[in-house]
Amino acid sequence: MLHEFKLRRSVSEATQNIKMAWGEDSANERTVRRWYQKFRVGDVDLEDKDRSGRPAKCDDGRLKERVEADSRGTVREMGRELQISRTTISRHIEAIGKVKKLDKWVPHELTEEQQRCRLDICSSLTIRNENDPFLDRVITCDEKWILYTILEE
Repeated sequence: MLHEFKLRRSVSEATQNIKMAWGEDSANERTVRRWYQKFRVGDVDLEDKDRSGRPAKCDDGRLKERVEADSRGTVREMGRELQISRTTISRHIEAIGKVKKLDKWVPHELTEEQQRCRLDICSSLTIRNENDPFLDRVITCDEKWILYTILEE
């Protein structure tokens, strides 16, 4: 933006140029206008200044080490230990690709082997269901399975 400002481009021209270079979601006119106002008064510092409400800095590497060291740790415990809010911890855990499954932090993405294994299981269950239809008796929700039986009188 500073480059666009120094070239004396208008806010809308700068916004278009930034979007062409960095993608549609990279900037909007309101943001560019706010930065242009800073530049006009001589403030060309590109770092955000400390202010109330500013998100706490979270070291993703340290957080990842903490999660991998204790995969059963809670967001509250990690927040207390790292002195960061639970909301910030949750956001950064998602950013490092972890989700909590069965009370344990695990990678969000499946490995190739896990994908292959799931495909094999699905194929075998599909073949089994053709011979003995059982899937209409299974209710699923996310990764928890519940089996129910209808008793005939």
